[in-house]
Order: sequence, then C-alpha cells, then structure tokens
Amino acid sequence: MKNHGKLVITGLLFAGVLAIAGCSSENSGSSLGVLGTGTTTGTGTLPSGQPVLVRLGTDNLVQPDSPLYRKLWVAVVTDTLGNPIAGATVIFALRSGRFLKGQYVLPPPPPFIPQAWQQSPTVLCPNEDTNNNGILDAGEDINGNSLLDSLGHSTVNTTGISDATGFARATISYPKDAASWSELTLVAGSGVGTPATATFFLVGLATDYSDLAVAPPGFFSPFGAGGSCADTL
Repeated sequence: MKNHGKLVITGLLFAGVLAIAGCSSENSGSSLGVLGTGTTTGTGTLPSGQPVLVRLGTDNLVQPDSPLYRKLWVAVVTDTLGNPIAGATVIFALRSGRFLKGQYVLPPPPPFIPQAWQQSPTVLCPNEDTNNNGILDAGEDINGNSLLDSLGHSTVNTTGISDATGFARATISYPKDAASWSELTLVAGSGVGTPATATFFLVGLATDYSDLAVAPPGFFSPFGAGGSCADTL
C-alpha cells in the first residue's frame, strides 16, 4: 500500500469517515462541496439471538495496480459490548452516488503548494439512482445517456468473513480515471437488520498527480467537463 497524501483525508474512524476527493480542500479551488458523508452503523441479530453491530472504516492508503486503483475498507463485526464476532459473513455492495464534471489544471507557480495537478470541477451532479435500487428507472436519467453514471465502473468483493478480531475486508477496484470524479456508497451487512454504509469519492495516488509534465489519470472527468448536469458534455 502507498500513501496518497493530500489527495484524501480519511481516518480509521468507525463512527464517521471524512473523505475528500482530489487535492486538499484548501488548494483544490473547488467550492462544490464534495465531502463524503459519515458512516452509519448496521445492526442485526444472529440466529442464536446475539445482537450484531457492523461498522465500516478505512485509512489514507490506496494500492496502484495499473490501470486500476484498489482501495481497502474493513467491516468491524462486534456484539453490543465491543467483543469481536469471528466467522460472520459480511455482505458488501456498492451504490451509485453523485459525480463531478471538470478537468485537472496546472497549479499556480511557486510558492504555491502543492506543485501538483489541481482538480477544477465545473459542476457537482446529483445521484441519478434516487431510489438506490441499482436500476435506471423512468425520470432518473438526467443527462440522457441511458446510464446510472457513477455506478458500473467499480467493483467490490460480494462477501467477506470476519476474522478472530472481528474484521472482514472489502476491496474496491476502479479505473484510475474515475478517481476524484465519482462518489459511491459502500454497504456492509450481516444479512439481518440494517446494514452499515459509508459514502465517499474515489481517491487517487499522489504520485500520479505530481509530475506536471505528464497529464494525470482522469485529466478530463469521464462524465464530461461542461457546466451542466443535463448533458454529457
């Protein structure tokens, strides 16, 4: 795993995860409000009647595997006293989210820092899957391209088994050009009760944005660079 520095600020905080796509907020020049939301805690009950809590967390690392990135999340499975539950099957899924249009631009000259490509969004578009069913229903296709735009380019393992310390792993894989432009929600549940969720923008690796002589992956947003959500421009 490699650290992607200011391209994301996250913490292994199970009560809430803060994620920032692209460059750090003070340098990105964006005022579109692309902060990810916090996680929720899932609850349920095992067949034995034992209450189960499922929480989600992550760190500030991303694994490059060209042309992909792989981002690791963990689901923590415990009882209500915080004791780990081993051998539990955690079901993972991804939901569609918002998406950004725009492109990357060169930074202002020194002493501006970081001297790295800066994300320059033009518009933040809403999640087209308004009922979160993963199906393009009537009235949801805002830009007329017959797709739920931020869904379908990323994958996650469908299940994970909690280890002796109660942790099950979810690996999200996605093309590098989707990083910083697409928001997803990771869902983790034990099969009963309410699942835990975490919403975040996909992140990239700092070194892919640090060479000013080489355009970064996703130089143009895969959703377009125009200022309207009603088209694909």
